[in-house]
Amino acid sequence: MNDNMGAHRTFCGVMKIAGPLALMLLMAGSITAYAAVTNSVTVTGTGPSGPPGGVTDTANESVDVEDNAPAINVVRTFNFAPGGDVNGNGLADVGDQIVYSYAVTNSGNVTLRDVAVSDVHQASGAPLSFITPTSVTTDAGSAGAGTLNDSSDVGATVDGDWDILGPDDVITFTSAPYTIVPGDLALATSTADNDIDGTVTASGNYDPGAAPVVVNGTSSSPVPLNILPSLEVTKVADLDTNVPAGTTVTYTYRVRNNGTVPITNVTLADTHKGVLNALTPSFVSFITNTGSTNTGNTINVLAPGDEAEYTATYIVTQSDVDTLQ
Repeated sequence: MNDNMGAHRTFCGVMKIAGPLALMLLMAGSITAYAAVTNSVTVTGTGPSGPPGGVTDTANESVDVEDNAPAINVVRTFNFAPGGDVNGNGLADVGDQIVYSYAVTNSGNVTLRDVAVSDVHQASGAPLSFITPTSVTTDAGSAGAGTLNDSSDVGATVDGDWDILGPDDVITFTSAPYTIVPGDLALATSTADNDIDGTVTASGNYDPGAAPVVVNGTSSSPVPLNILPSLEVTKVADLDTNVPAGTTVTYTYRVRNNGTVPITNVTLADTHKGVLNALTPSFVSFITNTGSTNTGNTINVLAPGDEAEYTATYIVTQSDVDTLQ
């Protein structure tokens, strides 16, 4: 028995709490921490001279059970959806699909109800939706009854939560497939961590009623994205063999974003005959454009896979023919 049982008064089998302790428990929204299993046995018999049942005695006993300690734990993980790694490189690229899993454990010693998850998913694509489990991932059973199946989702309608989760039992929520979009890479680079960030919160309640005790657990599992900034440039002259003096040579430049993220403020600097910027390549057009923009000869944004064309001209001089052999 707990030492504080002296502060309890029992009337008609109902345990009462008096004084400051009752106020503290009421403010905490909890039920009595010092619960007890009580019982009473009565023996009766008849003596030699009666009356029937005239001999009797009663004994009482109380068994103090452990204090209630509601708690919940959640672990968030992710993986590619079936066929979601489109190019098979094992990296999270634009267009790939990922699925989150949320393993929720009743880590306390009391039964939890209405267990649900919510994910603060810091991404640019469609909002996450959750698939409620249809069975228990791990069934630890009921320690008191020595049986399994003390957890169940008994709701007649789909309400998005799991109705009853026994101590030490585990259920697993999953998300519908999430498709990575270009905005995710832009957001990830702006936060300098190159991840899709997110935090899941699992919640449940104990002693549901007018003021149930709500417990929460959180977990984070950032998704590292394939962030690869890269540019490719080529330069080709329309004439490059035995070119006589006075001939105009046209150079064509191709600039391509062959990385996975947008590149900004793209410019060309041509070192011609050893002199930087002796030629000024002029922007012509985008060969491929999925959202790229330019201002004059500067490409403001070059989207992944996009390509632009520049040109410049040069007139071959007699000095070139005389000296550049």
